[in-house]
Amino acid sequence: MSDDPLSPKQQGQIATLAGFIAPLIGILLMVILALVVDVVVGIIVGAVAVIVLVPLTQRILKRRAGS
Repeated sequence: MSDDPLSPKQQGQIATLAGFIAPLIGILLMVILALVVDVVVGIIVGAVAVIVLVPLTQRILKRRAGS
């Protein structure tokens, strides 16, 4: 690599490439973040559902068995 300054054509090519790659990286990061958030929310909702539904189901089954 030489220390010569880049020609305007090379600068334009680099800018075009960067302008093409940057949105792809942004989209990829958004997809990864969306998947992470989806998994975390799913785990939280699932845990809350289990915590709420297990005692409720046991109560309903005890009432049915008793009557």
